[in-house]
Amino acid sequence: MKPIKKDKEEQITGLIMVLPIVVLLGIFVAVPLVYASYRSFFTGIYTSTFVGFDNYGLVLKNEYFVKSLITVTIFSIIITVLQLLLSFFFAHVLQKMQNKYGVFIRTIIYLPYLISPIVVGVIFTLLTTFNGGAINSVLNSIGIDSIAFNNDVFWSPMSIIIPTIWIGFGYFSLVMYAGLVNIPKVYYEAAWIDGANFFQTLRYITLPNMKNYFVLLTVTLIVANLQMFEVPLMMTNGQPANKTMTPVLYLIHSRSNGNITDGEILAASILIMIVIAVINSLVFMFSNFYSSKDEGDRT
Repeated sequence: MKPIKKDKEEQITGLIMVLPIVVLLGIFVAVPLVYASYRSFFTGIYTSTFVGFDNYGLVLKNEYFVKSLITVTIFSIIITVLQLLLSFFFAHVLQKMQNKYGVFIRTIIYLPYLISPIVVGVIFTLLTTFNGGAINSVLNSIGIDSIAFNNDVFWSPMSIIIPTIWIGFGYFSLVMYAGLVNIPKVYYEAAWIDGANFFQTLRYITLPNMKNYFVLLTVTLIVANLQMFEVPLMMTNGQPANKTMTPVLYLIHSRSNGNITDGEILAASILIMIVIAVINSLVFMFSNFYSSKDEGDRT
């Protein structure tokens, strides 16, 4: 047993090390969040007229905001599922490439993550413009009519989903790759000796060992996608017929047009945060359920 004095010294050292981050989180996260929550019960940030939950009622009755929230939730689900699947399978490709070409590819695929979403929106706008866009120019050259990628009810969501996946594909693939290379090879060797096939090793070795990576990336994707606005702003500006309008983009437009009060904006922001918290809580609950079930199967 360690001496009690030694344990106390370690505890004090640990507290000293985490104190700076706790202070910073308190100043830049907790205090603004509490203040924003408090001011959401008033007519504005600087006004003192208390209206209770009226701001929340107005936001929830706003069909455009509710529709934008449903739209971005659908986008988030599609992007998250596709991003995780594509990154997971491409990470296997990277794992097989251990030569100098593998290093080059791992470097190249990370570059889109360093580009601002605004710039990405500009790049893909140049590719998808109806008249003169690179893709439509190619289609026209082979006798196919131009496609209104950014103004069509079907294609406009694709104009949001594809660039968003492209931005994070390299980063998430590298995280998946890091998880794969950290799985001990002896697990697979033992499974192959016992006659396990690819799908069995995937089910009983790869996925259980990658669970924490999937949870981390899922939470990251949900938080980022539910707050997206740069790519929709540049690609479609929320159109056509508000089919690609996201909550943050809607609030930006409404604030600039004077169609919404500061109190409603704060209430809407709190509601977006609640939606993110609820979805992430469901992710953690599912992860814990899966872990418990998996442990039960092994016993």
